[in-house]
Amino acid sequence: MIEVFLSSLYPIIGAILLASFVGYITWRNNFKVRRANACAVFRSAVLSELGLIYPKPAVWPENIDVFLRSHFTALQIAVENFRPFVPWWNRYSFERAWFRYRCSTGRKVDIQCYHHYMAFGDNPNYKAIFYANVSCLLSFANET
Repeated sequence: MIEVFLSSLYPIIGAILLASFVGYITWRNNFKVRRANACAVFRSAVLSELGLIYPKPAVWPENIDVFLRSHFTALQIAVENFRPFVPWWNRYSFERAWFRYRCSTGRKVDIQCYHHYMAFGDNPNYKAIFYANVSCLLSFANET
């Protein structure tokens, strides 16, 4: 019995390696399809929530804080659903982009603070900041 196994050792190892390779290729292909679908869903969720003011604001809301707070839950759900599809080497950058979008203070305790999107004396470029933050967030869904 052992002689039969030893005499056909290379074909057995080849069959195991071939099956492993085919399994890996199948898994990788399925993951790429799932990631492409997750990217499309994430982009459409963000654009459907912020479509009035991104990419080109038709009418900037008078109270941007209330507008963004009303859309926060849907955006947070979209971010949480998309997070597993962000590659591990980009997760920290994705977290920073999400944090920069929703918080202007830089403190972790502030869940939502949208002062950087309001017109203050020292913040004349608030629309460009909003555009840059949302674009940075959506850039993670471009890798399909």
